[in-house]
Amino acid sequence: MPHHEKHPKTGAVGEITHVFAHRFVLQTDSKTVLADLTPHGLERVGLRVGDRVSIEGEQKPSEIKVSKLERNGETFEIGDGPRSEHKHPPADPALATKAATNAGYEVIGELRRKPKHFEALGKKEGLFAELHIELDGDIRKTKPVSPEDDKWRSEIEAARASRS
Repeated sequence: MPHHEKHPKTGAVGEITHVFAHRFVLQTDSKTVLADLTPHGLERVGLRVGDRVSIEGEQKPSEIKVSKLERNGETFEIGDGPRSEHKHPPADPALATKAATNAGYEVIGELRRKPKHFEALGKKEGLFAELHIELDGDIRKTKPVSPEDDKWRSEIEAARASRS
């Protein structure tokens, strides 16, 4: 199943037999299920071995990504945590641009937002480089980019055209 397709919704009822940070093992009447509550969910719901719970969520290949958990008559909606729907934590692109500029790069084109960093095409001393800039402005990685690189082709072509 391609990454971008929705996974089917599912549910399970059982007893928690093991807890590993925000993941837990749920023993139902017929099977053992691995479930992921997410760090956000763990903050809201304290997991304990022996708890009898009912969960709902997306069935991934290896686990259920929990969106709702019920325990002792109390319902916890987990859904809108930081990871759901590929939401990104707040970030200031100006901070990433400033980091690149301070390192001597001219930023070419738009920054590309990733979950934990920005990617930017930079030019320094006539050479292109791909910059991975953390959300706090730290440049984590730089790698040379060929002028024929498909990933950055449109930015490179636009930079060339603007100089003509």
